[in-house]
Amino acid sequence: MVKMIRLDDLSLFVRVAALGSFSEAAREADLLPGQVSAAVQRLERELDVRLFARSTQGMRPTAKGQRCLPHAQESLAALREGRASSTSPGSM
Repeated sequence: MVKMIRLDDLSLFVRVAALGSFSEAAREADLLPGQVSAAVQRLERELDVRLFARSTQGMRPTAKGQRCLPHAQESLAALREGRASSTSPGSM
């Protein structure tokens, strides 16, 4: 079965890792913290990996989350580059 990862979920994973908080990532993305939490949980299910250790001090990536993070960042960067090159003059 092919698993479909939502780009928004991947992006929110990266932002939560950077900011250490669902609330901060939600504020930045103009979403509710529950929406960010749901996105991360959905991504965790799709990857079958726990991405964050949650505590009263905030969020920090688990060891597996830390291993996934650079791949998520690279994937999002590649997509941004692809979009930029497809909209640049002379493309097509």
